[in-house]
Amino acid sequence: MNYFFLNVFLAGAWMLINGEYSGLNFVVGFTVGFFALRLSQPFGMKSTYFTRFSAVIKLFLCFCYEMVISAAQVVWDVVTPTHLSDPDIVYVPLDVTTDLEITLLANMVSLTPGSLSLDVTEDKKHLVVHAMFAPKHEEVIQTIKQGMEKRILEVTRG
Repeated sequence: MNYFFLNVFLAGAWMLINGEYSGLNFVVGFTVGFFALRLSQPFGMKSTYFTRFSAVIKLFLCFCYEMVISAAQVVWDVVTPTHLSDPDIVYVPLDVTTDLEITLLANMVSLTPGSLSLDVTEDKKHLVVHAMFAPKHEEVIQTIKQGMEKRILEVTRG
């Protein structure tokens, strides 16, 4: 976590040096600081910061991809006269175990158009999801497990 704060400090220093205080300039400074830290590995410390940071970026890109695909599918179903939706309740077995991981997965599923997290079973082994397009339960389960859940585990467990 020290690397993250050092990276934020470098981004702030970048803004001070340039004399421009904007969000874009902070992002540029953060990126420059990230690569500077990556190249130098300061203080001789090895850290998982760089692998976790790339995992966070992958999770964000995966979520954006799922969001765009799901939104297009829902829009197409609403606009066309034939409705292709086949809603159903799906029980997704969970590999995530902590409350933070489960909450993150449930919220990401709910934010994706066409799906809604309804509940988590008492033993925290299954996430109950209402899917708008669920003709085959295994496809819905594999989409969630191989997409968002896998990326969440990369972020939280490295």
